[in-house]
Amino acid sequence: MDEKNERKKSKEPKPHLVIPDDEVIDVNYTPTSRPPKTNIDQTKHGISLKEGFKSIAERHREKVSPFSEEIVVFKVELQEEECADARGNYEKIFENNQLKINTMRRSHEAVVSTTFQNFKVLNEKLDNYASGKNKYDFFNLVSSFKRIEKQDKQINFSEISTSDKEIDVQITLLPHLSENQNSRMITYINELLKSMDGKMLSEFYLSDKTPVIRALIPSSGLNQAIDEEIIMQIEPTPFLSPTNRNGNKRKSVDGIRVEFESNPEELPLVCVLDDGIRFPDNLSDCLAGMWQASDIDKKTSCNHGTKVASRVVLGDDIDAQYNAKLFTPKVRVIDARICDGYNPVYEGDFIRRIREAVLAIKEQTRIFCLSFNSNDPIDSFKVSNLAFELDVLSKRHDVQFILSMGNHDLWTIYDSLAEIIDDDDSRLASPGESFFGITVGSVSRENHQYSMSGKYQLSPFSRVGYGVAGCEKPNIVYPGGNVYKRDDKKFIAANSAAYVISKNGEMIQEYGTSFSAPLAARDIAILNSSLPHEDLLIAKALLLHHCENELETLNQQEREIYQRMHGVGIANKDLSQYSYANISTYIRRGQLKRLTKQRVKFYMPTVMADQSKRGKQVCKVKVTCLSVPKVDKQKGEQYLRGYVDTSFKKINSNGTLTIDNPPQKIGRGKWKHVHHFSSILTTFNSGEYEIWLTLYTKPEITDDEEVDYALIVSIENLTETDLDIHESITQETHNRFRYLQEVEVDNLDVSEME
Repeated sequence: MDEKNERKKSKEPKPHLVIPDDEVIDVNYTPTSRPPKTNIDQTKHGISLKEGFKSIAERHREKVSPFSEEIVVFKVELQEEECADARGNYEKIFENNQLKINTMRRSHEAVVSTTFQNFKVLNEKLDNYASGKNKYDFFNLVSSFKRIEKQDKQINFSEISTSDKEIDVQITLLPHLSENQNSRMITYINELLKSMDGKMLSEFYLSDKTPVIRALIPSSGLNQAIDEEIIMQIEPTPFLSPTNRNGNKRKSVDGIRVEFESNPEELPLVCVLDDGIRFPDNLSDCLAGMWQASDIDKKTSCNHGTKVASRVVLGDDIDAQYNAKLFTPKVRVIDARICDGYNPVYEGDFIRRIREAVLAIKEQTRIFCLSFNSNDPIDSFKVSNLAFELDVLSKRHDVQFILSMGNHDLWTIYDSLAEIIDDDDSRLASPGESFFGITVGSVSRENHQYSMSGKYQLSPFSRVGYGVAGCEKPNIVYPGGNVYKRDDKKFIAANSAAYVISKNGEMIQEYGTSFSAPLAARDIAILNSSLPHEDLLIAKALLLHHCENELETLNQQEREIYQRMHGVGIANKDLSQYSYANISTYIRRGQLKRLTKQRVKFYMPTVMADQSKRGKQVCKVKVTCLSVPKVDKQKGEQYLRGYVDTSFKKINSNGTLTIDNPPQKIGRGKWKHVHHFSSILTTFNSGEYEIWLTLYTKPEITDDEEVDYALIVSIENLTETDLDIHESITQETHNRFRYLQEVEVDNLDVSEME
């Protein structure tokens, strides 16, 4: 075969390789515990703790309520290096003393509740500890006991004037209580509101049964309400609405021919959660169905939703398709109307509507695009109600939400991206902090002489990460438009606008992360439809794994800045969907228990190892592991209740299996449910390489409970020599790693291998 044909061969798609169960070794694992601190002056420390206890008791006596005898609420602060809900600490300090952790913000701080009787028992233990009669080692871990102050309840009413007669507020009550206690709390708060001439407007429960009340309250009653022990938070009522603009350069799409590659009914589906879709007649076959929330009692605007849906259906090159006078849809959409498009929606109603939509639509598609965001940056230590509910729905119903990062207007103030990302107001907005959602930022498609953003750089309006507890957000970026200012006027850059179809059947220029998110939804839908059993976790892992980025060329500080802006980079759907001669991908879908480690084998072929040479970049091994543990909104920065630690073992030039992970746990952070890292190999041998997996969990996850994960490993040829890695693996392993799926190569079917 000549050189031209060899180069062509390297671009022919090949099926990914599946790592079967018999290539995985289970290893028993016995975790070790750490003894508590002993270098503490017990008497002095005990007296300090007793002062806090005395203050708590005084506050409790002052604020009498129907719950005074059964519930005492206070804050426990541990030494800063400790974690309140870590295994060992939780049992010693909280469980053994009948202290229920109701909510946390920082990892070493917990708001707890107990009965008044148990509170007195703990006080007696503290007396004995302070007097030296009993050691009670668990007190060594405690820094202080404190009553809960106004600032602990996170009021944010800076714009509220004392002259305001009524304030629309959202009240969160004490979490993790019984159904009977919840009901009684709501009744009590309702009566309290009436007594201060307030009014309860509605109530709903989070998925963890936490009661949330929306109310009108006189500004004079805020301090009275916040003093209630059972009220954990009062905040201005959150609302959500789509960002609607008018766009530029309107061109009718009437008469543009639409051509499907196959029967439209066979195309992948995405549900667009928005204000409705109204396609022109020539795109009507791209709409697969419509659902509307029962409490929306009027026609919806279809303004924002139509634009979002057009990007799902036609992609980012709508302008090129328009110029060619041919639209080629690759995906169809389901229209789920969760707002009317005219009025902001209260967060509680928004959550309820999304729950109903998922239940109604999940049998048709499990991919949901939601291009809505709050106007404000996220709380650094607490996941929002909406983001939490999306995570619960994702795990409970095996659905995938594609979310926008949100937009800001800082580009109209600053002159560079560096200035923008240094401003805290540029941080992502809810529900973009959802851990299990794919959160999408925007990059510019092309260079523009007046824009601060060049080609594939962060769009000037796109918000940045990180998310709560350092969760890496955005996950990924796609083109979402470009903007610039000139002579104090604002413009959309025509060469890299987010082109959309409007409800009036016109192609217009737009910008916003609302229009980058649908591109990710589109790719996930196409990728997922090509997988056996349409495994969404595998589809997500593949998409993140094969993103194009600059991470290998960056130092740690530069890497952090890059990831705050771009996540793991720009998607490459072709690499995600197929292996090739020069890059072969392994896939493992599994489950892991706390006391069982797994050693997952994959094969490094001889054809690659033969290129081994000191000082020469020969091969890149990239690893991505996504785990799906439980989450707990009430645990603050400890939201994630487990993670799978991932470690890479290679065979060195001496034939020894050795660790080859990036330094300083780059890409392998503790309590991160996404591990994504790579290693550049120079000198190495062929053979069975391994990925070691270990599950770490919080106390409520039992030793027998399994956590799902998806593992992706790829081997990429970095030399200039044409090598067929994929074929070498298949031949040398005698088909131990079966093919994932059928692919079509030069119109010939390559059948799945068992």
